[in-house]
Amino acid sequence: MPTPPTRTLLDTAVGAGVALGLAACFLATAPAHAGSDAPLPFPANPSGIAPPGPVGSQVDDATGYQGQVSCASNPLPGTARLRDLVLSTYGQGYDGGTIRSCSSGGASEHKDGRAWDWMLDVTDKRERQAAADFLGWLTAPGRDGTPAVMARRLGVMYVIYNRKMWSSYTGVWRDYSGYNPHTDHIHISLSWNGARGNVSFWTGRTWATDYGTCQVFTESPATIARPEPRTRPCADPVVPARPLDQPMLWLGSTGDAVSTAQRLLGVPASGSFTRETRDRVLGYQRRHDLPTTGAVDRATWGSLKPRAAVPSTPSWTPAQAGDWGRDEAGSPRLYAGSAGVAVTALQAALGLRVIERTGYFGRRTRSLVGVLKESHGLNATAVVTPKVWRVLPSSHDGLRERADQQRRQPAGQTAPGAE
Repeated sequence: MPTPPTRTLLDTAVGAGVALGLAACFLATAPAHAGSDAPLPFPANPSGIAPPGPVGSQVDDATGYQGQVSCASNPLPGTARLRDLVLSTYGQGYDGGTIRSCSSGGASEHKDGRAWDWMLDVTDKRERQAAADFLGWLTAPGRDGTPAVMARRLGVMYVIYNRKMWSSYTGVWRDYSGYNPHTDHIHISLSWNGARGNVSFWTGRTWATDYGTCQVFTESPATIARPEPRTRPCADPVVPARPLDQPMLWLGSTGDAVSTAQRLLGVPASGSFTRETRDRVLGYQRRHDLPTTGAVDRATWGSLKPRAAVPSTPSWTPAQAGDWGRDEAGSPRLYAGSAGVAVTALQAALGLRVIERTGYFGRRTRSLVGVLKESHGLNATAVVTPKVWRVLPSSHDGLRERADQQRRQPAGQTAPGAE
């Protein structure tokens, strides 16, 4: 398994001279699971947090490493629930935060809402006691010997405290050599299952592995997380149809490039990428068939400045695109969320202008596909089958107008025959 990257975010470092011996004499003899490499001695019967109900007989699979891929503006629900329960149970320390600026530091699960810092000073007796109780309880084996049973039930991926790190994929405490010794807080990173709250601790049952959100285009972040889990691995990212190499901008970014993007998006050019700017970016991406990353990435820059974008696919006519899709690509089956050259060909065959072809099967493409299928007596779902390729390119008279009208329908209304 890979190991998490060295943490380089907004943690507050304390002096490196805090000695492990400060914790050596205040607790009962540590149980065997603590080991000599634990961050401090654990009590023989550590006090833990109580689940909201029965946890069930099955134990969740141990979590492998799932690194940060996206940029979130709020913690995921499982992260927030764990934070609130820990603080209310122990009554020690304080909330050190969940979300971090995406524009500073290295990779961190804080940035996609899957990490929390519990501020506990190892030199404070009561806070040290709370840390020992929680970490001892979290990593203790179950009655049947299952290793770190509560960490598995919570979907904990790794924890760091007092120059030591425990991970679900190694199962042991090891030295932690990051620049911040974590002597003033416990860092907790969760899997996607744990961060969404889809684990036995909260629900009383186990869940299939959640692979989280996916990176659609190369050199771009993943899309923002949806409420529902993703139980299939992500496809490999592809090159966007019309990228433009400009600085990638997301929450926390500042400078002239941010001001330029804000002007293009029609928001006040403050030069600071705020949550309001992110919301405007997400709205733009939804309307223009772009992955909803919430970041001004290469694909979004290419859409905002279409004349400067560099196409990565041919400038097909609708007829050429239809022929390519049938003859060279083999009439591929495409769905909402598909991406790549075949999607660009589909968009061209549907009559979208060159500057509108993004290579991503988003809302506009879904509407066009639904209207096209309905006009040919097909079930108006957003699935492109060989039957759809056979009727492409079709007459585009009124196709776009009807698709736009459907996109403006109130929520809950669908085209006749839509699923």
